[in-house]
Amino acid sequence: MLRLRNLEEIEALLLRVPGIVQQFEVRDPEFILSLKTWLSEAATTLADNRMPISAEVAGYRGALISAERGFWDGAEPRGRSNARKLREARAAGLLKQASGAVQSAIAARRGQVDEAERIMRQIVAVSYHIGLLQPDPGGNRSTYLRSTWQAISKQAEIASLVVHVVALIGNTDVLIELDRAIAQIGTL
Repeated sequence: MLRLRNLEEIEALLLRVPGIVQQFEVRDPEFILSLKTWLSEAATTLADNRMPISAEVAGYRGALISAERGFWDGAEPRGRSNARKLREARAAGLLKQASGAVQSAIAARRGQVDEAERIMRQIVAVSYHIGLLQPDPGGNRSTYLRSTWQAISKQAEIASLVVHVVALIGNTDVLIELDRAIAQIGTL
């Protein structure tokens, strides 16, 4: 299961894509280098998270390197087209493919996390309403979150919601989502 921290790390990579596209749009000479760096970082991050899609992203990087060397899809281009324009067009296509593949690979997990966030907001709202949420006494935030979650978990009224959110994101990420949901209330 992809942890929340890792999912957000991958999403941060995707959020860099618009900047790379901007480089392409303004014909920045560093566009291809930026794309190659992004593909390398994306493949490494995905591999570190044991996601097989890392091989596909690495393949896109290989295709970009091939295009830089004057070969498209393993063959020399024919005709007298501007080589730089062809390389950049090929690179833009590879960026679209790679970012789409990464987005598809994390889409299901993002859906689970989004559902867990909605459920956690419900849990916190109910817990606040029945008086389970106490102000943070200061000190160690993790201790406060663990004790709050423990109190919430003992409530029969919301037991099914608690089980559902734990099943979706696991115990480790539950505390992160609890902290975020409490912060959204803003009254504690």
